[in-house]
Amino acid sequence: MRKIITENPCKKCIVKSITVYNLDEEELGILCKNSTEIFFEKGERIIKQGTFTHNVVFVKSGIVKIHLTGPIKKDEILKIMKGPVFVGVPDVFANKIHSYSVTALSDTTTCFIDYKGYEYLVENNGRFALEVIKNLSSGIVSHYKHCVYKIQKQLMAIFADALLYFADHIFEKDEFLIPLTRSEFGEYIGTTRETVTKIIRDFTKDNIIEVDGKKIKLIDKKILQKIGKSG
Repeated sequence: MRKIITENPCKKCIVKSITVYNLDEEELGILCKNSTEIFFEKGERIIKQGTFTHNVVFVKSGIVKIHLTGPIKKDEILKIMKGPVFVGVPDVFANKIHSYSVTALSDTTTCFIDYKGYEYLVENNGRFALEVIKNLSSGIVSHYKHCVYKIQKQLMAIFADALLYFADHIFEKDEFLIPLTRSEFGEYIGTTRETVTKIIRDFTKDNIIEVDGKKIKLIDKKILQKIGKSG
């Protein structure tokens, strides 16, 4: 169940975004005054598509998915990220409502930062604003690549890339519990649950991976990398 852990946690927090290191004591106090730390259990919605944009959200720890429901009411997973990372920033500056949702894929600790306080820091601290822009730009470029690969690569290559992303960037090890159902994995790579199951079966048969329920072990990363690059 969602709970508020503490208010004004910033000064004592050991998990900080690189942007925060550009703030002086007074500015850090403003950030603290406008921040509330909230815990979400796995499966809870952190940001809901269609709701008003009142806060910037900093994911301190945990894994989250960014997803969007399209015009035919089908959900698509846009990105999977782990803390520490900001989410919801583009919507806060550009829209009155959130254009996508963010859901916890594991137990997740967040900081909700009131938009007005965050906006004040962006307007009055150029170095802070520059780091915000750098972070946004990096995320956008990465997402562009993901979108193009999702369209132009073969499904087996996309699946291989996804496994490598989980191993190298999310869990930083070659054996992990996949945080998605097979239907969600299909949403992430742009296919169906049945196709995901078939690819897993083929990769297991070829001794590329081992699967035990949700636990996946990458046995041959070189082959996975080759499949991913082949497109």
